[in-house]
Order: sequence, then structure tokens, then C-alpha cells
Amino acid sequence: MRKIKSTEWILHALLVAIGLILLNYQKFDLTFGVFRSGDQSLLWPSIFGTVINLILFYGIAFYLIPVILRKKGVASFILWLITFFIVFSGIELLIDYNFFVASGKIFTPSVRSEMIIMITVIHVLSVIFGIAYRFSKDWFNNEETRRNISEQQLRSELEVLKGQINPHFLFNALNSLFSMSLHSGDEKTAEGISKLAEMMRYVFDRSGEDKVFLKEEIQYIQDYIHLQQLRFEKQVEVRLQYDEFYVPFSIAPMLLIPFVENAFKYGVSSQEKTKIDIQMGIENKTFNFEISNKVIEHKETISSSGVGIMNVRKRLSLIYPEKHTLEISDQNGIYRVNLSITN
Repeated sequence: MRKIKSTEWILHALLVAIGLILLNYQKFDLTFGVFRSGDQSLLWPSIFGTVINLILFYGIAFYLIPVILRKKGVASFILWLITFFIVFSGIELLIDYNFFVASGKIFTPSVRSEMIIMITVIHVLSVIFGIAYRFSKDWFNNEETRRNISEQQLRSELEVLKGQINPHFLFNALNSLFSMSLHSGDEKTAEGISKLAEMMRYVFDRSGEDKVFLKEEIQYIQDYIHLQQLRFEKQVEVRLQYDEFYVPFSIAPMLLIPFVENAFKYGVSSQEKTKIDIQMGIENKTFNFEISNKVIEHKETISSSGVGIMNVRKRLSLIYPEKHTLEISDQNGIYRVNLSITN
């Protein structure tokens, strides 16, 4: 997470304010480098110095580490860090020089050396604190995410267990119906039963796993589409386009089917011909999924898996935090979903 909570902002602001007040309290008569609180020469250098150090601290914590280090590597991070350090150190040295000269004092080489040493020490501490803050924040966030995922998985497993009324009995029953349909010459019904059995087997066998191969999820979607087309026949045209996924790209099971179910639920009618477009592809280690359909006012009653779009959003936020984008739009009577997942 790159964001910071409002309570943290308040806490940081209080710490900075208290630090500046104590640092510039005249009765303490603190000496900070070449400036003193007793004669108030420390006031403005400490304020500007604090601002610069805060920029350095937050720049490392919320830009260099989450953006540069994690996306461009260690070499780029070190180069940016050195640049940040030199630029902000130079700015603060120039500010301190102007305040020192404005006070009427003589700027000697020893004063310059003392300024450089003090600024370097403070900026090194800011770098250390920024790095420590970022990694400790990420650690706590990751621990919280792991707990949420574990709890979600436990709840999901309990729901699955509640709904599993002897799957072997269901498979045997479907096989019996399949044999009876073939015996009576009803090949269309037999084909539907066969597809349904494959879908049920996939749900029972793979839904409890963390990840499945993308081609398995696509096969499940194809079986679902096939069943719906057996029902609606030529009333609905489904265009399913996807690349041949030779790369073993994995995805959380049953993640895409709610969008397909939603398209059939709100985009199919027995009164008019409709069309559903589904496109999938992988580019630069990112899986892209898009589905669109016309919104039909008089929609058909279509049973679904019971996993709504809100639940999909929750699963995405738990399983793929900061690694997915989901955009849903409903414009000009066209409902469109765009999902991207970085593996």
C-alpha cells in the first residue's frame, strides 16, 4: 500500500510540531550545528530543514521504494536515492548558508564543514527512518492481508462443505441420466448432461485451490457457454476470443465466471437475438479480460453460482492487492467489464 491513513498523518504532524517546539524552546538554549535556540537563530533553519527532511523521508517511503525499487530494481533505486540525497542536501546547505550570512556572522571554512557534517548526518537518519518505515508498514499490511485471506478461505471452505451433499452420488446420478439419454436417442440432452458433469467436477475438485491454470478456467467458461447456448439456441451469439496460453499462467479459480453469468443474466432474451463478446489475452505478464453485452430490460431467469460482482471485488482485493484493475461501465445500453491481473 502506498497510502497513509489520516490518523497517521495526524500523528506525524504532532510529532513534527512537538519536535520543532522543543528544539526552538529558548530556555533550553540548544545548539544545533552552527545555530542556537537561545538567540532564535535556529528557528527558520529548523523549519526549512524539517520540510526538506520530510520530503526526503516521504519521497523514499512512498515513491522510491514502492515505485522505483519494486518496479525498476535495486540499481535504479540506489541511483535515485543518491540523487535525492545530493539534491536535498545541497538545497538545505544553501538555505542554511543564507540564514547564517543574514545573521551578520562570518562564513568560514570551519562553519561550512560543520554545516555539511550536520546536514549529512540528519539526512542519513531521514533515509534510514524512511526505509525502516516503508518496510515495517508493508510488513504489517502483508500480515493483515494474510489474515484476511486465511479467514476468507476458511469461510469459503465451510460454505463449500455445507453445500457438498455427497458429490459422488451427484456424479453417479448424472452418469445414469447421460446413459438413459443416449439410450433414448436424445443426444442434445446427453451432451448437456456431459458438460454439466464436467463443470461440477471442476467446481468440486479445483474451487478449493489457490490457483488453477488459466486454460482450465477457460474450459469451464466454454462449458458454461455451451450449456446456455443449448438452452437459447440461436437467440444468443457468443464470441469468445483468447490467445493460446502456452505460458502456464495461473489464476484464482471461479474468478471470471461471475462476469459471464452476469452477461447471460442481463444480456439474453428469448424475444430477440443478442450478442456477448468475450476477449482474453496476456501481455507483459498481465492477463486482460473484457466482456460486453447489451442490457436487456426483460431479462431471462438464469441460475448462477451465487458469487456476485461484489464478492469478486473482495476476492480481487484479497488475492491480488495492487496487482489488478477492474473497470465496469454501463453506457448507451452496453454493459462492459475490463479486468487486468498482473501475475
